[in-house]
Amino acid sequence: MIKLKKKKRTTTISLPAELEDDKYIGKLYGYIIEDTNYFNVIGTAPRDGFADATIIGDILAEKPTTNPDKNIIGYYDKEKLIFLDSEGKTCKIENYTLKLDVFSRNTGILESDMMLKTGAMFIGCGSVGSLAALELAKAGVGRFLLIDNDILGYHNLCRHQCGVKDVGKYKTQALKERILQINPTAKVVMQNMQVQDVPLSVFDDFCDKNTIVIGGADNREGDLYANKIAKEVGMPFMSLGMWERAFAGEIFYCLPEGMPDYSDFVWALGDTSGRVNQNRKFYTAEEDLAKATFEPGISVDIDFVTIIAMKLAIDLLNRNNPNYTPRLLGHLTQYTLICNTNNPKIGGEMAEIFSYPLQHTTSIEVPYAPKDEKVKKKDIE
Repeated sequence: MIKLKKKKRTTTISLPAELEDDKYIGKLYGYIIEDTNYFNVIGTAPRDGFADATIIGDILAEKPTTNPDKNIIGYYDKEKLIFLDSEGKTCKIENYTLKLDVFSRNTGILESDMMLKTGAMFIGCGSVGSLAALELAKAGVGRFLLIDNDILGYHNLCRHQCGVKDVGKYKTQALKERILQINPTAKVVMQNMQVQDVPLSVFDDFCDKNTIVIGGADNREGDLYANKIAKEVGMPFMSLGMWERAFAGEIFYCLPEGMPDYSDFVWALGDTSGRVNQNRKFYTAEEDLAKATFEPGISVDIDFVTIIAMKLAIDLLNRNNPNYTPRLLGHLTQYTLICNTNNPKIGGEMAEIFSYPLQHTTSIEVPYAPKDEKVKKKDIE
C-alpha cells in the first residue's frame, strides 16, 4: 500500500496589528498549535489571563542567518514585516485588532466603541454570574467588577463556565482569566469578599451611569445592598436566580429612576428574614425554610434563564443609544418568570403554575412599597 505523505500546512501567524505599526523589535509570547502549524501571538510579555503563554518567536532588526530556537523569526524588509519558520520558509501573517476582529461579528448589531465603554458589576460569580459575565464580554462590555468570596470546587464544574484547571482558585480569578481570553484589554477588578464588605472606594472608582449591576447573590440581602448602590450612582440594576432544581427562574430589573426598585419588589414578596443565610435563591415548595434543601438544577436550565437575562442586560446598557434596536426591553415587565419545565416531578407543586415548558410571563407588575413599610436602611447595611 502506498502511503500518501500529508502536506504540511503553511505556517500561519496571528499578529497584533500594532506590533507591525510600531515597528516592534523583541520577543513574542503566545501559543503554538502544532496540528495546524499556527502561531497565535498574544503580545510581547506575559499578561493576565494568559499565564501559560510562552515565547514562540522574535522580531529582529535584520534578516536572520540562522534559527537556533526553531521558532518563528520576523524581520523588516523595506518597512514590511516578514516572518520565517524553522525551515526558513516565509510565513503567512494574519494581523488582528481586538475591535475589528474580536467583535467584528457584532457590527451592525452592537456598536463596539460604545460597548467597550460600558461596565458590569457582578454580585456572585457562580453558575449564573460566570455565564452572564462571559456573554457580556462577547457583546463587547469593556469593564467588569467581580464580587464573590467563594472558591471553585469540583462540585461546581457541571454548572460553572470554568473548568478543572481552575479548581481551587477564587471564582473571581477564574472568571477574570476567561474574560481576558475573550477581550485581553478588558478592565477586570476582583473583590474576594461579600458585597457588603467591599470598600466604598471600589464602587466610586468603578461605577458610573454606563454600568449595570447584576445581582446573583446567594441571598436577597446581597442584592438589596447592590440595588442601593445602583440607585445612588444612577445605574440600572438586575437580579436573577433559579427556583428549585432550576425548573424555573426569575429576572427582575429596574432603572435608577421612574420605577419601583428592588426593595419595593422584596416588600411585595413578603418577609425574607428567615432567608438571610440560605445558600440559595428563596424559592422552594417546602414551608419550613430553615429545613429546606436546595437542588440547583442542571446547567442547560440555568443557562437558558441567564441568556434571556443577558439579552435584557444588553438592552439596558444601550437604552440611551438611538441607533440600537432593543430585543426585550419594552416587552418584558420588571419581573419575569421563565419556565424550563412544568413537570411536578422536577419542580414539585410549584411547577404547575406554568401552563407549558419554556413559558415566560409578560404581565407581572411590581408595585411601590408604602414608605413606612419599605425595607429599612439598617437591613441592607
